[in-house]
Amino acid sequence: MPTRRLTALTLAAAALVLSLAPSARAQCVPDGFDSLPCCTPMSPTLPTFPGIASATSKFICFRDCAIQVNQNLCVTIDPPLATPICGVYTIRFKVRQCGGTMPILWQGNLRAHYSRNWQEANTAMNFGVWRLLVNGDMKATSTLTSNILWASPNIQPACYSTYGGIYVSGYIDYAFDCTASTWTAAWALNHECDRYAHIPGQPRGGAYHPTRSWTFLGPGAGFVVNTTTTLTGAGPVGHEAVRWNDWSTLPNICRAEEHSGGQIGSLGSLCPCSSSPGAPGQYENTSLNVVGTCGSFSRTSPAPNLALLQKRIGQWTNGAAFPGVEYLNIVQGDLDYMNSCTAGFSVEYFEGVTTLGGFPASDYSSAPLGRQQMDLGSSNRSPSSMVRRVGVPHVTQYLINVDMP
Repeated sequence: MPTRRLTALTLAAAALVLSLAPSARAQCVPDGFDSLPCCTPMSPTLPTFPGIASATSKFICFRDCAIQVNQNLCVTIDPPLATPICGVYTIRFKVRQCGGTMPILWQGNLRAHYSRNWQEANTAMNFGVWRLLVNGDMKATSTLTSNILWASPNIQPACYSTYGGIYVSGYIDYAFDCTASTWTAAWALNHECDRYAHIPGQPRGGAYHPTRSWTFLGPGAGFVVNTTTTLTGAGPVGHEAVRWNDWSTLPNICRAEEHSGGQIGSLGSLCPCSSSPGAPGQYENTSLNVVGTCGSFSRTSPAPNLALLQKRIGQWTNGAAFPGVEYLNIVQGDLDYMNSCTAGFSVEYFEGVTTLGGFPASDYSSAPLGRQQMDLGSSNRSPSSMVRRVGVPHVTQYLINVDMP
């Protein structure tokens, strides 16, 4: 299936972003990553992120790239705890049935790496948005495991009994309404089928659920799950960046970003979670080529390394609330990476997200951004060992931020 692309910003939308009053934007400020030369140690300017209480969410199971479970739930997201490590947080997600004091079904204390921030606006609201990339283990509570539904392979991933949890990766966007001074969030966490979650030779390699994958997301209200026609990201890369976390200098790992450009391409749809030729093409095989102004670059890694895939999840449809009318894709796969700060070359496994649409976006110079945002973080074993690590909680060495029209 060919990738569908969103049209460029209209002149009216661009004018809206450019005309935001300085007083409205004063509470929403840039993070400072682009204020210094490439590779320079720095400390970003970040807000204190709040908790998100009693928000709607979804639990989705896909089998053979088709929907098996699409359950409406609710979530409480505790306030992120800033660790002593620059840009690294822990965030506790608690997923439960909605209504009153219903018990928790799933919970996880997850690691989050700060990615970047920007502005978004429509006629009624203007937001500062901060994106974090998230990974860790979600665990079922006794409330869920004692329920007869827990025996269903669509509810209990077959790997759960072996590892006592399921590894998830994804993102969370915290949005501050700079006019109303209120916070909201959009987020997704994904556990992939065996081909990407349980790779032979990796710590949790094995055969567990080759045809099934799972996604938690929120807000659930107004979200339509769609594995076939959800838009995927493609196009020329705008004025964005790559950057390096230097874990050898703990806890001050943050380094200034390197502006970049390039191209994201569509290579066709497939279903890596099925052997059936008739399975929906939920995943878009994707090419990436990003080059930084100081010499760093990242590109699609050739076979037999894992292809970079965008997994279609669906679309938010409420244009009156954040994140607006926006498509969601989970992204994962291998990329070659050259780090200009160290002249080091490696093959890295990246995980992240592509969002398409939403409210018109701009950077903090008020220059309009594209309507497609892709953010990727590398998966590395530990602060003392930056080796590639797949399907297990990890730290992130490299971040890639991409805007496309």
